[in-house]
Amino acid sequence: MDYEDELDRMRARKRREGSKKAGSTDRAHPAERKRPEQAVRGDRTYYSTGDGRNPRVRYNGPQNNARHKADKKRKRKHKQRVIFTELVILALVLFAGFFLLKQRTHEKGFWTIAVFGVDSRDGSLEKGALSDVEMICNIDKATGEIKLVSVYRDTYLKINSKGTYHKINEAYFKGGHKQAVEALNENLDLNIDDYATFNWKAVADAINILGGVDLEITDSEFAYINGFITETVKSTGVGSYQLKKAGMNHLDGVQAVAYARLRLMDTDFNRTERQRKVVSLAMEKAKKADFGTLSTLVTAVFPQISTSVGMNDVLSIAKGISKYHIGETTGFPFSRTTMKIGKMDCVIPTTLESNVIQLHQFLYNKENHSPSSAVKKISDKISQESGISEPGKNAPSGGGSGGKKKENSSAPKETAPAQTEPSAHTTVEESTMESTKETTAEAVEESTEPPTNDDGSLVGPGANIKETKETQEEKTKETKPEKEVQENQGNQTGPGAADEEVGPGIE
Repeated sequence: MDYEDELDRMRARKRREGSKKAGSTDRAHPAERKRPEQAVRGDRTYYSTGDGRNPRVRYNGPQNNARHKADKKRKRKHKQRVIFTELVILALVLFAGFFLLKQRTHEKGFWTIAVFGVDSRDGSLEKGALSDVEMICNIDKATGEIKLVSVYRDTYLKINSKGTYHKINEAYFKGGHKQAVEALNENLDLNIDDYATFNWKAVADAINILGGVDLEITDSEFAYINGFITETVKSTGVGSYQLKKAGMNHLDGVQAVAYARLRLMDTDFNRTERQRKVVSLAMEKAKKADFGTLSTLVTAVFPQISTSVGMNDVLSIAKGISKYHIGETTGFPFSRTTMKIGKMDCVIPTTLESNVIQLHQFLYNKENHSPSSAVKKISDKISQESGISEPGKNAPSGGGSGGKKKENSSAPKETAPAQTEPSAHTTVEESTMESTKETTAEAVEESTEPPTNDDGSLVGPGANIKETKETQEEKTKETKPEKEVQENQGNQTGPGAADEEVGPGIE
């Protein structure tokens, strides 16, 4: 029995030892198992797996509640400082942008822009394009007054740094806006800030968006304008129609462009006056337009022009359009004459030095401008070639400087001899400039065979005339009095042509 008791005790002891081993093995097993993947980020540990008793995220930071709140407060303040810093930087950027946007139009001083209008059929706005318009636009930032000065394209000046003298519009033809601006700066003592180059389509689109302009058409202008309307429709692709009569007319974009291009019945001086008149009327229409119309205008026209003026500057002017107004306008040179230099008919400033003094008085209100040595040197060179060294009297801003120029600008003499002269007898430079003079004459000559509408009716000048193109060319080559030529042109504009529309987009 004792043995059995001892045996029982041994068995009990073995069972206890076995249970201890088993218990130690069970407790060690979890530690030996592979821990789930985890990642520590800041004060938190993220596990790849978890359940209700083992969450995926555990907070490893201090369990002290006060310290935890302090950390949260510190992080909140840091975040607030970052946001404040970002707001300050944004405010500085906006302020700088606003300052740069407004400085040209709201500070004292002047903003001088060179404006070029090119007759470009292929859309080119740089060198190789003939500049029909060369205008200096000077804006008084304080008052909003805009002064316009047309530089006559035939003005004999220095056109490049090599010392070449030619008509001023040759500078644009040879080197685009860069050479043209440099030439204006050197010859006229200017410091031009920006430039803008447009073609006639951009002008037509702009005036159409503004709703057209009202202009008084004289009898002599009416004799030619319909031919230019037809030619402008062809070159721009913008629709229009023929005018029915002289007198007050409401002109659309194409008609206003045709009016600005007229020259055959008078002189280039008168043409620049018409150009400034169209600009002034368009400006007045823009001042009365709402911002939506002006925004449409900028959006439609801005891509068609080449300019150094930014879109923001243009929109800024559009928003404050009521402040701006066209002041005085004139042509340069103020005192001038016309003569041939070589084979070119040129406008000669008498003298350049005295004209530059007047120009700065007109643009910048400088009473005693002292011309630079460069201007004096150019002026002396022009005086030597022209034989005119004394200042002359100012000519009317829109009139010619003498009967000789007016005679040379009549229709018969401009359409026949200049076009029939062989180009082999002229230099390359002279031939390019002669083509400038011939462009407008070709417009009228082309209009003698106008296009037809879908119904077969003729459009434009000659709608009621059944003569062939050869007959018209023979008549053009004949020498006729100016009055007779104008009468023939007037007969070409019949009432049937006036009612027909040309091109797409007519309302």
